[in-house]
Amino acid sequence: MSREIKFRGRHIDTGEWVYGNLIGTDVIVGPIVEWDSEYFNTEYWVKVDPETVGQYTGLQDRNGKEIFEGDFVTLTKRDEEYVIQGNGYMDVGIENGWSVSGTVKFLHNSWFIEEDNEKGLPLDFEGKQALEIIGNIHENPELLSA
Repeated sequence: MSREIKFRGRHIDTGEWVYGNLIGTDVIVGPIVEWDSEYFNTEYWVKVDPETVGQYTGLQDRNGKEIFEGDFVTLTKRDEEYVIQGNGYMDVGIENGWSVSGTVKFLHNSWFIEEDNEKGLPLDFEGKQALEIIGNIHENPELLSA
């Protein structure tokens, strides 16, 4: 499965988010351009704060917003009924839901929601779970201590 590779970072002068290809550690080129066209024209190059650069995970939250490294998200699994039966046995119950919040990071060769001390939950989920972006570590640093 192929996913779109792109980055975001905050413009060094305006503080606005810019999106596109990453050149080095502090320049984003956007939009994506062909090799033989305007690629070398620095008119489309934007200097960004390297501390704010984050890669797109290839996922969107429940509101359709693209999830980037550095986003602060909440993943919620609702209570769910279950039925187990077989060989004359039947059990019906409810599996309790849960919620986890943390920062999106690339750890151990995979995207994770990092809670505390690099413990986290892999950022792959089913339709029974709801993932929502709450903010990001650059605009909402107070979320890190919540």
